[in-house]
Amino acid sequence: MKKIKLDKYQKKVIKNNSQNLLVIAGAGSGKTLTIIYKIKKLIKNNIKPNEILCITFTKSAAISLKQKLLKEHINLNVKTFHSLGYQIIKKNKNVSLVNHFILDNIIIKYLNNYSNLNILINTEFLEFGKGNSVIIKNNILKNSNHIIYLKDTIKTFINLFKGNNYNLKNFSTFFQINKSQNLKVKQFRHKKFLNLVKQIYIEYENYLETYKKIDYNDMINKAIDIVKKEGIFTYKYIIIDEYQDTSLNKCQLVKEIQNKTSASLMTVGDDWQSIYQFTGSNLEIFTNFKKYFPNAKIIKLKKTYRNSQELIKVAQKFIMKNKNQINKKISSYKKEKTPVHIYYYKENPKNIWDDILKKIKTKTLVLGRNNDDIKPLKLNKYTYYMTVHKSKGLEAENVIIINLENNINSFPSKVIESEYLMYVLSKQEDYEYAEERRLFYVALTRTKNKVILLVNRENPSLFVCELLKDSSKYIKIINP
Repeated sequence: MKKIKLDKYQKKVIKNNSQNLLVIAGAGSGKTLTIIYKIKKLIKNNIKPNEILCITFTKSAAISLKQKLLKEHINLNVKTFHSLGYQIIKKNKNVSLVNHFILDNIIIKYLNNYSNLNILINTEFLEFGKGNSVIIKNNILKNSNHIIYLKDTIKTFINLFKGNNYNLKNFSTFFQINKSQNLKVKQFRHKKFLNLVKQIYIEYENYLETYKKIDYNDMINKAIDIVKKEGIFTYKYIIIDEYQDTSLNKCQLVKEIQNKTSASLMTVGDDWQSIYQFTGSNLEIFTNFKKYFPNAKIIKLKKTYRNSQELIKVAQKFIMKNKNQINKKISSYKKEKTPVHIYYYKENPKNIWDDILKKIKTKTLVLGRNNDDIKPLKLNKYTYYMTVHKSKGLEAENVIIINLENNINSFPSKVIESEYLMYVLSKQEDYEYAEERRLFYVALTRTKNKVILLVNRENPSLFVCELLKDSSKYIKIINP
């Protein structure tokens, strides 16, 4: 890495010697650079690379960071939470990873044998003659999307249950919570669901135990138990990237390692980019950091090296509509008078897509809310597509955001989580479309230059309407 001039906020992080440190790093603020220079400083202070536990959330991010450190002649084994957990377990137990189809098969077996499926599914059904036959209803259910949704809900419930490091005793709490619900029909339905999931969970855990298997959540939960009993290698410093995506059991593992080693801790992340609640991430662990790690110091990286100042103004005003987010003022040396361009279409985006493609001569990231959003559109040699979830951490010269309609599967998505997940999801935010807002913020901030919004003129996204209302001076409409 060539000689780089660090800004004052990055230097502050690198010099800081707090036992617990939270670094709030806005989009494009050079957090990876800051982590690398922090590690360089630690090694200069006689901490060996193997005494530094460096964790990031994805395998690709771990490989990328390791390669960047090697360029600095630092051979440090960057881990994901799961690879760390697996390593701890394998030293103590002979286990292997379970095939995810096992849980699917157990769930399907129970649903196939369930005598009254329509109780579990809160929807309207056609009447089939007198008596409204349960058998006919169940047969319809078994061949419909309702049963797929129920299966996926049960699987998500069990994964979130284990992601919170819950055990069988927690079902007693869930039943008590359910008793307090006012609506008797809902209470009855939830009781049936909880009883069913409890049986599935018990059979699944028995299978894992019998065949010496673990799943991804066990990699964390069983590692916590081992560290509690056996201890762990004496790390002196722990660094965690993308900390806004941490789940409760991952936080517990970090606390347990710190308890055993007295290692200092530095976590890096951005609450504005927390977009994985559906996989168990708990934003409160980030926004209320001092509750989990007392006497902590908090430092904000306040400069971005990716977005223009004008785009920052648009994105910051948008994200901070939710006052539960941590306020931070980000600045940039880059200028772009109108960083947001809107292309309108009627009915079908294909009508203007070819015109947009002809103008693209630099690397451009096309982003959608869902995997299949790109289906009606072709790409050229300059463009590549991914969902916004997959784009986090990436950047491109320019960005195009598609599927900006006011539909159930657009931005913001209006798909409602199953009511049954209330027992295992982290506390629901009291701001409408809170996570969808953060997801759209991530989409806006992937660009180094401009963002093109492909918008349905007759049915525009709620988020686009909001941008036009609040930040019109920074938006250029190409085909009014």
